Amino acid sequence: MARKNLRQQTALKTKLRLTLIATTTAISGLVVLLIVVFNLTKKEEGRAATSMTYKQSTTVQDTSGVLRGSINQKVIGVVVETSGKGTPVKVNSFTFSATGTSMPIEQNIENARLWYTGNDPEFSIQQIVGTTIPTLTDKPFVFSASQTLLPGKNFFWLTFDVLTNANSTPGTVDAICKEIRIGAISYLPVVSDPMGKRFIQSNIPFYSMGNFSLTKVNSWNSKRDGSGMPPRQMNEVRNSYFIQAGHRMISSTGSNLQTLVIEKGGELRITSPLRLNAMYVACGGVVQMDTTINDFYSFNEFYMDNGAMYIHNSTGWFPGLKNMLSPKSTQLFFKYGTNTFRPEINFGNLVLDAADVASIDLGGKVEQIQGDFEIRKTGRELSGIHFSGNSNLKIQGSFIQMGGLFFGASNGILTCSVAQDFIIKGGEFYDSKMDKAKQKATLKMNVKEDVILLNGIFMTDMSSTSEFILSGNGTSRWIQKPLCKVNLGNITVANTHVLQIKGEAFGDISKGYSFQISDGAELYCEKVVVKGEGEFVLENNAMLAIGHPEGIYSNGSKGNIQTAKRTFSSGATYYYYLNSHPQETGVFQTQPKQNVIGKLVVNKASTSQVLNLSQNLILESPCMVTLGDIRSNGFELKVKEAISTAKLN
Repeated sequence: MARKNLRQQTALKTKLRLTLIATTTAISGLVVLLIVVFNLTKKEEGRAATSMTYKQSTTVQDTSGVLRGSINQKVIGVVVETSGKGTPVKVNSFTFSATGTSMPIEQNIENARLWYTGNDPEFSIQQIVGTTIPTLTDKPFVFSASQTLLPGKNFFWLTFDVLTNANSTPGTVDAICKEIRIGAISYLPVVSDPMGKRFIQSNIPFYSMGNFSLTKVNSWNSKRDGSGMPPRQMNEVRNSYFIQAGHRMISSTGSNLQTLVIEKGGELRITSPLRLNAMYVACGGVVQMDTTINDFYSFNEFYMDNGAMYIHNSTGWFPGLKNMLSPKSTQLFFKYGTNTFRPEINFGNLVLDAADVASIDLGGKVEQIQGDFEIRKTGRELSGIHFSGNSNLKIQGSFIQMGGLFFGASNGILTCSVAQDFIIKGGEFYDSKMDKAKQKATLKMNVKEDVILLNGIFMTDMSSTSEFILSGNGTSRWIQKPLCKVNLGNITVANTHVLQIKGEAFGDISKGYSFQISDGAELYCEKVVVKGEGEFVLENNAMLAIGHPEGIYSNGSKGNIQTAKRTFSSGATYYYYLNSHPQETGVFQTQPKQNVIGKLVVNKASTSQVLNLSQNLILESPCMVTLGDIRSNGFELKVKEAISTAKLN
């Protein structure tokens, strides 16, 4: 891409060669000069391309306590890092040992498994590598992998099942990665034996026997297959209870228990207050709270693994005095009330799907979401969610709205950051909601990745002080469908960010608002028209990629930019691309230097496609012609650096 050439830091050798060419060819004509410059730059870039290779590997250690009788317990992670993006390489095998586990090893652990989470550093038991190794001893064991690696860091996780009668006086679980084989070559991780180990707790495990009542002793057995004994009393302090896969249990009578674990495929429905010292929900486990809790001490400690689900179906408190919710766990709310949320909870994926609730103020109550924030329903007609006061909402995943009402800020400033995508599939999104006193409300929405507007209503022009910002060093796509009603307020593409308009439309910029491409930012318009009664601003050192066959104009209803007011900087880059043929530059005025532009780039779909000048232009620096050609059309193109005028055919 030409954009990469604009940014790249060329080697000193290349700079000298370009300077020499610029000096010796200035008289002979602009087009020759530009093609040579571009080809040399591409040659230097091509030399840097590399195929994928193994770079290094290391290990990470889990040091938390582990319950006797628990399964799929993470011991160590192996991070395999690659370089380059060519043909992928494969890991053929991993060799481990259970060194560090209490002896004899076979009396403490069993069922070694290896899991893969790709580039995701969060552990989950979704993709298994190789086959389970049921019996473990003091000898090394091998997983045959044949796993294709991704560019960058790849995460593998070794888990063990801890036996019911494992040593706990004290007992430990640990492992070492002894070898990673890629092709015919064996590698040793930089750190193969990370510091620390997991200590086995002295709990007495019992396992569910079916779809029974949680609080009945006959619902439990000391052996997973039911060949043991039930507990003498449910509330004995060392007892821990494991709901096994396929078992759906109910807690309909109040009880006090020490520890409860919901394993993958297990489910628990709570219809009467249940007091627990510790609640663990494993990946694939589900717990549903149907009863109203008026304080959060229902669970003293609440742990949710990645892939675990909690369903809140009451207007009471979210349970857990101390919450450890993994980023890819899900908290789904069918109901909620004014006391349900509190700021110290770092949610995983937060989902609102409430059909019959009133509007709620989440200001100062919901602040940290480690995964996605998904809005499906927000209650009765005209009920929605809003944030009062000066509030902060940090979403480390995506913002997804499928229904309901999001009123944004009310009576204050809501600063919301979205680390991934911003998606509207339905419902109504507004930047702000004025209170009865008509006090000012402001939304500062900062999005790092794609903006996808498919259906519903998206309006960010309710408050003159609100701003929708696309930021970071990456690239965002703006994908907008006609079914989505869009009115835009202040939109900013921040420094170093790239926005590509990929949809069928771009929302109207409302009167009194601006669409600003900041210094160092880039906007790719394709053939979509940016219009409205507001203003378009292209700042100094920004880049505008123009795909419309008419180019851009300072006035009238022609070209990519058709807002009521348009400001084009004389220090910006103007990039003409796509297959529009013939394409016009358009007639546009630049500021502060009239008819002067920083850079001109031509990158058409083929060499036969033409860009026609529509006015005289002066270039601050040589332009780049990747594909296509430039025709003067009776106008002049002057290059200040070469101090020459190019007469184009």
